[in-house]
Amino acid sequence: MSGVTLAVIGDVHAHWAHLATVLDAIDAEDPDGVLLVGDLGDPALGRAPVRDFARRAAYLRSLEELWERVEARGRPYLWVPGNHDLPDLVGERNVDGRSAVLAGLTVAGLGGGGPARFGFPYEWGEDEVRRRVLPPHDVLLSHAPPSDCTLDVLKGQDVHVGSVAVRELAERLSGFLVCGHIHESGGVEQIGQCLCLNAGGLGRPWGAPQVGFLQRTATHDSVWHVDLVSGARTMLGRAR
Repeated sequence: MSGVTLAVIGDVHAHWAHLATVLDAIDAEDPDGVLLVGDLGDPALGRAPVRDFARRAAYLRSLEELWERVEARGRPYLWVPGNHDLPDLVGERNVDGRSAVLAGLTVAGLGGGGPARFGFPYEWGEDEVRRRVLPPHDVLLSHAPPSDCTLDVLKGQDVHVGSVAVRELAERLSGFLVCGHIHESGGVEQIGQCLCLNAGGLGRPWGAPQVGFLQRTATHDSVWHVDLVSGARTMLGRAR
């Protein structure tokens, strides 16, 4: 089937073994590009009271290693920072607060995590998200998931912790929303006309080898999540 396919990598947290498995799975699918949903490097930054120069240096080194590993596979990619990342990271592939075209799809980014605040480097509240003005886009690359769905549930607690403001963005979008943040809630769901995907986390807690994909053809949009341990795929699609 002709069209555009993008792979989606969840919260890496510098878990290199799981990342290698994910990158191999992406090679097997041979998509047109890759999206990374944030929480990219070593979580050494921790919470605000314990961050220091050494922790920052370790984190930045892990980012360099991440880019080397992703770029070695030879596909274009875009990313946003997560709540464990620094909010002021620079790079032409960082689409936080802006958009870029990847394989013909316009991707806009919404980095950081919320609405709860725990003292991590990049957090926001719902009204802060509502005040952001994003360019028109086909894909919203958000670190945080939308609220009140299967993509924002804490394991064993049946508690929804996603963002209402992100859900409002999904409800207005006829396209795709991809996210992470809640490692254990990898999967797919449709909100209005938006196909939503949580790629799931690679790093702790609850991290596992898992990956997501989105595809647009002339007539259909689809998203799917793959558990690379069991091989199970969960897929959703809709006519355009």
